[in-house]
Amino acid sequence: MPLFPRVLPLGVLLATVVGLSGCSALEGLGIGQATDAPAEEVVSDEGGAIPAAPDETETAAEATGFVLPTCDTLYSADLNATLLEQVRVNMGDTSDGNYGYGTTNLELVGLLKAVRGDLRISCTWYLPASESGSVTSLAIIAPDVEATIAGVLSEAGAVESSAGGGTLWTIDDAASGASEDYIATEAHFMAPVACPASLAETSCIGWFSTTYSFGQAENLTVDAARNLGVYTN
Repeated sequence: MPLFPRVLPLGVLLATVVGLSGCSALEGLGIGQATDAPAEEVVSDEGGAIPAAPDETETAAEATGFVLPTCDTLYSADLNATLLEQVRVNMGDTSDGNYGYGTTNLELVGLLKAVRGDLRISCTWYLPASESGSVTSLAIIAPDVEATIAGVLSEAGAVESSAGGGTLWTIDDAASGASEDYIATEAHFMAPVACPASLAETSCIGWFSTTYSFGQAENLTVDAARNLGVYTN
């Protein structure tokens, strides 16, 4: 995997999160003509053969791959309601600029910025007239990139644990050097997901990352991953 350059520091109010896409564009799938008779047929009143109903066990995820949410559907309905009750404002996707990612680590920000635009999203909420804000980023990455992210997080002092069918990383004070009065937590969760239909790869990782000033980032990261069926317990 190519290395990506570091980027400029992030603002205090809006934390940042990043992801890296190691997946390439999906090639077209060829469809050939069937040469054998259907395994099961139903005879119509006119005597013609009617193909049997398709197998309904294939899920939408298997058919189309993982689909990124919008910022209105990233979190569960309960968490959305809680944030609105706190009078927080949903700024939508903030992943197109230099700020607004779910991490304060510049190496990870660089990785997230390198992810193809249709394979990442960063959702920012903030509390007006305060320094409290949160960003949760979601990016689809290749499995080998997970090891790179894990190395950066380990070096940064993040605590690793197995959870929800993947790996959870937490940092109790992700911005300790910013100010004695400024506290931000950070949480990353990585687990396998079905590769999006636009990719040729057969193995992909969903990378959820949250930075939360004056709040618990782990709650937002886990809620988003669980809401999208990636965090499994």
